[in-house]
Amino acid sequence: MLKKGLYRFFLAPIRSLLALMLLLFVSNSYAVSIIVNESVSSSPASVKELRNIFTLQKRYWENGTKIHIFVFPDDDPLHRQFSKTVTKIFPHQYRRIWDRITFSGTGVAPITVYNLSEMLEKVGQTKNSIGYIEQPVDQQNIKIIDPELFQGNLNE
Repeated sequence: MLKKGLYRFFLAPIRSLLALMLLLFVSNSYAVSIIVNESVSSSPASVKELRNIFTLQKRYWENGTKIHIFVFPDDDPLHRQFSKTVTKIFPHQYRRIWDRITFSGTGVAPITVYNLSEMLEKVGQTKNSIGYIEQPVDQQNIKIIDPELFQGNLNE
């Protein structure tokens, strides 16, 4: 009898709370869409190429034009999701790479934007630019890169 009462008043609410926390965690996961300005003729075709762009190892598109990169702040949940799930690099690793390139004078870190409308505005107005958003949108001057390209192997 004591075990049944203990379960009803103590363990059952904890179990419900854990289930609710799991549900909230799953519902807060982001689907990341890569966006480019309509001027970009050849978008990244693999995770490896995308990773090279965001780590500044690839700085020019195939036609020779400079790539302009827009990102959210390091502590933004979408930036963390993009970093960990799409390119498989942690945000602090990106920051270390960008800081090293900036402080050595060999390049410029990506431009930080602070909300969705700013990301869409900057990518839409800046030729040869790339960024990422949570959900695909239909907006003039922006192309969405098919997310299926980034589901596979890093070397594809």
